[in-house]
Amino acid sequence: MPFQLGSDAIRRTIPYLKKGRLILRDSVKVMTIHYSEKGDYNKGTKDFVYWNFPQVLYRNPNVQVLVLKNMFPTPFIRCWLVKKNRTSLSNENLENLMLINVPMIKIEEDFSKEYGEDVLIDAFNKSNVEIMDHLVKTLGLPDVQMETKKKESLENICKFGSGFPRHCICEIPGQVPCPQVVEIPITMTGKYKKENNLFPEKGTFKY
Repeated sequence: MPFQLGSDAIRRTIPYLKKGRLILRDSVKVMTIHYSEKGDYNKGTKDFVYWNFPQVLYRNPNVQVLVLKNMFPTPFIRCWLVKKNRTSLSNENLENLMLINVPMIKIEEDFSKEYGEDVLIDAFNKSNVEIMDHLVKTLGLPDVQMETKKKESLENICKFGSGFPRHCICEIPGQVPCPQVVEIPITMTGKYKKENNLFPEKGTFKY
């Protein structure tokens, strides 16, 4: 299919777009992402725009999201919160203001005065995962945050070890019990198999 062509075409697939974790609050109407193309400290913001920007647009159709490059030396994200029942700055009005050579900084200042307070998020030398986690924690919907935590815990249910619900795989029903608790039959030990030449030869498989 044509939409699957190009670099990293997975970014344009519906399953990938639906996995976006950031669903902004209703008060957020405009988000601008600022970064520069020079400097290693902008890499995380570049990756955020490359990998997560399509997901943010898909999951927040009523929020205007802009990417502004090479305007400031350091990367950051700025969001405007609406005070009352006001609408966001439309694309048509924004284009008209830019056509008459109104600086973007002046547009941002006028919009901030009219619509409400703005939130600045520092993205200096942060990875795209850290930026996404910070946005979900500060501006994401509370119920979505809880669902994200539950989903992450369910995704990790198959893992075991330090920091997970199960310390060892022997705690799962149907697995071989821990040798410290239940002694393994001698026929299952590697020493017994080696002494009796029960291991298959190299290049062969024993089913």
